[in-house]
Amino acid sequence: MKVFKKIAVVLNGQMPKDKSLIKKIKSSDYIIAVDGSGNALIDLNIIPDVIIGDFDSINPINNEAIEFVETKDQSKTDFRKTLEWCIDKNILEISIFGISGKSDDHFLGNYYTLNDFGSTIQWRAFTDFSIISPCKGMKKFESYKGQKVSLFCMKGSSTISSKNLEYPLKSYQLKPSDEAVRNIAIADQFTIESTNTIFVFQSRQ
Repeated sequence: MKVFKKIAVVLNGQMPKDKSLIKKIKSSDYIIAVDGSGNALIDLNIIPDVIIGDFDSINPINNEAIEFVETKDQSKTDFRKTLEWCIDKNILEISIFGISGKSDDHFLGNYYTLNDFGSTIQWRAFTDFSIISPCKGMKKFESYKGQKVSLFCMKGSSTISSKNLEYPLKSYQLKPSDEAVRNIAIADQFTIESTNTIFVFQSRQ
């Protein structure tokens, strides 16, 4: 498969309303639609390169330029099967859209699915409100002064420390039962160190 620099994976959730995010999808070198998101993209005059899923939530599409990959395994979500397909195709760096909205159970399930792939695929998810990224080990994040930063641990626990956040964290034990540790960036970059995979939410507004 040809190597692409900018790859978008679009889920069948809430399509972004922010025009800059729609432009980000359009400018991608390769667009992967997950099942019904193929219809939503075409409604925006965006033609995906491939549509993946069991096709239970998509209206018929006649376009020979689109590759259709049917995945019939009902023991897995279309999103999980899409990520497995990406790994099989050596697509290991992606931007994700449509991860939230519409169905609350899918919304939560999407994050648990991502947690399982955090060490295999480099990803960032974009919504109208947030940029979400995984973090394990030490990682620097581009930011701006006053940006809201929240940390979530999806599984187990993680010891975290931070730099350039208003409320410094030092060897803090973050657990799934904790409320999100909400903080504020005080510089154009901050650092998080985490012993296990956590999710870092950065506000877009």
